[in-house]
Amino acid sequence: MGTSGTPDYRARRRAGEQQRRQRHEQTAVKRPGPDQAGPAADGPDRRSAATTCGWCGGPITPRRRGPIPKWCSATCRHRAWEQSRAANSGRTAVQVVERRVEIRVPLEPTRRDWPRLLGELAGQLDDGSVYDRDLPALGRALDPVLRSYRRRARWSGAPDLP
Repeated sequence: MGTSGTPDYRARRRAGEQQRRQRHEQTAVKRPGPDQAGPAADGPDRRSAATTCGWCGGPITPRRRGPIPKWCSATCRHRAWEQSRAANSGRTAVQVVERRVEIRVPLEPTRRDWPRLLGELAGQLDDGSVYDRDLPALGRALDPVLRSYRRRARWSGAPDLP
């Protein structure tokens, strides 16, 4: 480990630092008030004015030295960087919104649905979408439908099927 210098060197540095502080205080006193002219670009007024985060609006604790912070945390700084990068590339920021979409599915077809559904069934039978192994079960299901139709057609005078 190195040393911080001789006692004489340290005393000279302390004296120089005190002189700088005194000059700073003197220039701060000579500075015009807020109603006369704007505050200095790098004065204590500016440092104390930077108290809200540029991303989330949260509080920032200003430090006595160093650059004046714009963000309250590294997370906010990174998010702001991502946003500016997306804006510079011409893309816009995308906010993913999850929402529930309900689709109404009728449990039982109504009387108006049957002609369309039977037409779709006929189309699927013609183009081979229904497997041959399913034809016997389909025939057994259609047999009572045809008997009920013929019985009703006799009573109402609807055309009979051959």
